Amino acid sequence: MSKKNIDRSLIPGDEWLYYKVYTGPKTADAILVNGIRPVAQQLLQDKIIDQWFFIRYSDPKNHLRVRFKALGTEHIGSVINKIYPYFKSLVGQELVWKVQIDTYHREMERYGSNTMELSEQLFFHDSTCIADFLDVIEGDEGEELRWLFALRGMDTFLETFGFSDEEKLNLLDRLKTGFGIEFGMSRALKKQLDDKYRAESKKIDQFMLLSMENASDYLPILQILETRKSKNMPIAVAIMGHQQSGTLQLVLNDLMASYLHMFMNRLFKSNNRLHELVCYDFLYRYYKSKIARKKYQKSNAVAKSA
Repeated sequence: MSKKNIDRSLIPGDEWLYYKVYTGPKTADAILVNGIRPVAQQLLQDKIIDQWFFIRYSDPKNHLRVRFKALGTEHIGSVINKIYPYFKSLVGQELVWKVQIDTYHREMERYGSNTMELSEQLFFHDSTCIADFLDVIEGDEGEELRWLFALRGMDTFLETFGFSDEEKLNLLDRLKTGFGIEFGMSRALKKQLDDKYRAESKKIDQFMLLSMENASDYLPILQILETRKSKNMPIAVAIMGHQQSGTLQLVLNDLMASYLHMFMNRLFKSNNRLHELVCYDFLYRYYKSKIARKKYQKSNAVAKSA
């Protein structure tokens, strides 16, 4: 792969156009589904942009950070003109109180200079996946599905990168331990997590083991994750190529931890770090049980053949 210098800071007028849309955490989902997603789909179809992605943020005011990558700087005006009427209407309805165009500072230290653009492609597929998911869920059932989707979404992502169950367990052990320290993991909090996992473990197992053939009502959700997986596959191959050739500028698990964190950021409306604590803990327990079951089945098979 040829070496290429990429810009660390992209100002208004560069190919990446960066909006901050100040709104409440609940309204953010509706804005993503009803406005940003259809506008982005149209811009992609018209070949004005080739990527977009969002993150949720507070500085300290809640807002969406939305970035569109124009197919050439001559298309920047078209992106602004396309999104303008929607943002104008949201401000008029007082659903958004400020829209700001800003400089996009790429986090090279976090994603690596030679994997930054690959990371942006992953963010694009993540954002599309989550916006599509938000479009198919509703009400209390939708909120219940959100955390199950988080578990399966993280698992599918690690699978795309060729992680074994043991490698997944090691990464999730690190993540849940780190968040446990952040939240001051007490005996009471551990008991809460134990009780919650015990109550939900059957549901988790069922959802994680769903296949396209037996998914029934969940088929659209599995298809969304499958689409993301197939789009991410060539990117994962390129990143793992860096890992194998020794040109990856970060520890692989550090990079994976950042990707999973951003997936969780996009998925949950608020209390993101608490959701991360719970979901990392649950996924760790799921892998631990899965590995233990495999070992038990293997030893049983050996005993029977003896």
